[in-house]
Amino acid sequence: MTVKTVYKNGGFGYIKSNVKRFWKASQQIPFVVLADLDNEICAPSRVLNWLGFIPCTGRFVFRIAVHETESWLMADRGSFSDFLGISERLVPKDPDILLDPKEKLLSLVKRSKKRSLKEDILPSAGKHVTVGPAYNSSLAKYVLEFWNPQRAAGCSASLQKAIRALESLE
Repeated sequence: MTVKTVYKNGGFGYIKSNVKRFWKASQQIPFVVLADLDNEICAPSRVLNWLGFIPCTGRFVFRIAVHETESWLMADRGSFSDFLGISERLVPKDPDILLDPKEKLLSLVKRSKKRSLKEDILPSAGKHVTVGPAYNSSLAKYVLEFWNPQRAAGCSASLQKAIRALESLE
């Protein structure tokens, strides 16, 4: 599968306001829409709330990461612990149950001995930001160079469902 275009303008609000347009566009070209569950209780409720009763076709995949995509990254426990330079036993065995996976990820980074990684991912003291200056690029590097989605799916039911949905994409 090749990704041609990534839309990431404004996150949650942008996705919610455009998801029906993405569905319409999927009649011409396959679309994958990914959102976090965040504080919502149930992924199917979010899908219903955003899409209504629009039938999903084989050209449109709408998946929810439970609770945040960071849970999917931590689900490949061995490579995540290697990336951070921490013990694998510190990484949650079932990250899907975490209510705030980003906070857990940040707490694991704090335990890392890799100074540059800490500087990139953790917010600076006294700053009013929740993540460091290279949070996304550092995690993107992890995904591209280390993360194995099949291994991660073994510890994340929501990722396992997302992979099955992607495999069915026409």
